[in-house]
Amino acid sequence: MTCTLAICLLAGHFTITDGDTIRAGDLRIRIWGVDAPEMAHPGGSASRSALIQLTHGTGLSCEAKGSDRYHRTVARCQLTSGPHDGQDVACLMVAGGWAMDWPKYSGGYYAGCGK
Repeated sequence: MTCTLAICLLAGHFTITDGDTIRAGDLRIRIWGVDAPEMAHPGGSASRSALIQLTHGTGLSCEAKGSDRYHRTVARCQLTSGPHDGQDVACLMVAGGWAMDWPKYSGGYYAGCGK
């Protein structure tokens, strides 16, 4: 993991907590602009599995947007390798039906991803 100011590059050693949260060591990243089901809710496990599959064997470039009430970094992340190289992780999750655009935070940024 390499972080400079507002950009973090994650390669190799990160884990997926749920469909919208990534962990790399002590760094917890909440994916900006979307909401995925919690693990205890219907679809939570499938959402987490989808994010694991999307990020497996890839790197991530995450641009910090701020932090949330749980002290996680809120960031917009793109894949840096693999079949979806350069694509926005949140948009892929919305397009797959594993997360929803969260207009309160995204301003509708991801609303068109599922179409």
